[in-house]
Amino acid sequence: MMRKMLFAAVLAMATAGSTTAWAEAPAPSATGSARIAFQKSGGFAGIDQTITITRDGAARVRGAARIAEFRLTDGEFRSLRRELDAVSTWRSSSAGCDIADHFTYTLSHRGRQATRCHEVPADWRPAVVRLEGLIDRALADRAAVPRG
Repeated sequence: MMRKMLFAAVLAMATAGSTTAWAEAPAPSATGSARIAFQKSGGFAGIDQTITITRDGAARVRGAARIAEFRLTDGEFRSLRRELDAVSTWRSSSAGCDIADHFTYTLSHRGRQATRCHEVPADWRPAVVRLEGLIDRALADRAAVPRG
């Protein structure tokens, strides 16, 4: 029941176009506002990972009690934008939210935002795999700063 109420709140926020979910991970650059945002949360271990990327390719990752900032290479940024531009599924869905220890994914790009549970749509997969890889790489970096 609590999961359904939580998802309803997240879904309402996503469908309203709110960016409140990203308030804890502000854009790393004052010159560019967040263009891309992705959050993966839930699972057995209760993870909560977020990446925001500005128009100039500056990224900020929050997760595993750490924060990391870095800049995507031109090639990484071009590939990610191409993968995100291929996404056409921008409606949120509660399908899979009733599965125990599911992951919840929220993707935001070019003013659109959607939330999905358990599995992402096929057109999200290339971008999600890339974003998860960027998160993993950033959090594995010894330069990532522990959150206080």
